[in-house]
Amino acid sequence: MDYTIMEQFALVALDGQDSIHNTAAKKAAVIGIAAASVLQTLLVEDAQKNVNEFKNRFCHQLEKIKKMNGKQRRSLEKETVSMLKAEKVLEEVPNLLGCDMNYYTANVTMREYKTDEGTYQRIIESVRAVILEPGEVPEETVAVLWLFRECGCFHDIFSIEEQKKIESRLIEISAESQLYKVILEQEFHSGVRRTYLKFLNFKSNIFKNPYLEGVNLLFPFFDRRQAIFIDMVILGTTVRDRRQTAMQFLRENGHSCEELRIESETMVKIDNAYYRIWPSTRSCKVPIQGVELLPVYR
Repeated sequence: MDYTIMEQFALVALDGQDSIHNTAAKKAAVIGIAAASVLQTLLVEDAQKNVNEFKNRFCHQLEKIKKMNGKQRRSLEKETVSMLKAEKVLEEVPNLLGCDMNYYTANVTMREYKTDEGTYQRIIESVRAVILEPGEVPEETVAVLWLFRECGCFHDIFSIEEQKKIESRLIEISAESQLYKVILEQEFHSGVRRTYLKFLNFKSNIFKNPYLEGVNLLFPFFDRRQAIFIDMVILGTTVRDRRQTAMQFLRENGHSCEELRIESETMVKIDNAYYRIWPSTRSCKVPIQGVELLPVYR
């Protein structure tokens, strides 16, 4: 992998984040980028030869990160985004939430970051291959997994079964390496952000129950991925027609869309995330027909 720890984390954590507004998910991602930078520096210094010294310096730096204010976060976000844009692996596109009926009909301008799809997949597959296969786990992979876990990215990347295997693997390597134990034990979010991250974990768990998927609609700005409703005339069309029409609408609004058959279900890959899609109706003064798009947590 040609990218540093900070770049790998930033490319995954910023993907799909609102580039204009300061959402809770983006705050967690930017704080994670600061933590990635600190860890990356310490790992290449001699401090790691003495684990106690490494721990002291690491904890001291993380305490400073917890106190970052809005101006410092915006500066770090701007600097990171400029660097990744210069490398042509990150761009700004219309926000998927802007395709929701409530926002689209109001002409609300919304933008989001999008990581180059090939680069995003290479980072994810590289981490997945190392941690899920037997063998030595390098420092770089431990660092990236720690950042993914602390910033609520796990359920966006790994399936439920993979998450269980990774948690067991992390416990195993923590017992084998004092350095890895020190890294994986640290936290760098404030109490408020930890509450938000607990919500993400809670939601990923209840998403195992398909009847509760709609809860995502209540928190469009609180999530890393958005559930949206696209209104359209459905009468006289097939399910495939509706799916194709919704995908065409999304393409016209700046998103890449691909129809994928996963097991017995047809899903839609929008940019770097997977969504479930089906015909639905919104209850207003008159019923409005359309389709629902909900993030898929496998």
